[in-house]
Amino acid sequence: MTAVEAQWTPVKHVILGDDPQLRLFAEISVWYRKIELFRKGEDQRMFLRDPTPEDLAVHKSLLQRLIADGEHLLSLYRQTGLPENDEGITSESVAATVELLWADYRGWHEPMLVERRSRILSEVFPDVA
Repeated sequence: MTAVEAQWTPVKHVILGDDPQLRLFAEISVWYRKIELFRKGEDQRMFLRDPTPEDLAVHKSLLQRLIADGEHLLSLYRQTGLPENDEGITSESVAATVELLWADYRGWHEPMLVERRSRILSEVFPDVA
């Protein structure tokens, strides 16, 4: 532990508690459950029917929150680590989940420019005019 880390130890203890790894594991588990619930709602409101403008606004807001929470949890993971677990939760799995949420966000809420879409389609399907 560096001298700076040692100076932060009392503050970290107040914020993260007696067993920061266990607490972080619990928070990540809850975050994954939130994503599961979000995906069910997303299926119902965004895929099984045409989403309304309000659906899109709520979807965007919830995705932003899940992404922010995931990035925060990754930051804590880097500081404290996690206990060994049977669920297979690792920093890589959390990072991959955050990336999937970002991809979902971009797909729904950041439309691709027409030029870029045309270029990609022509690269993927060069024989189609």
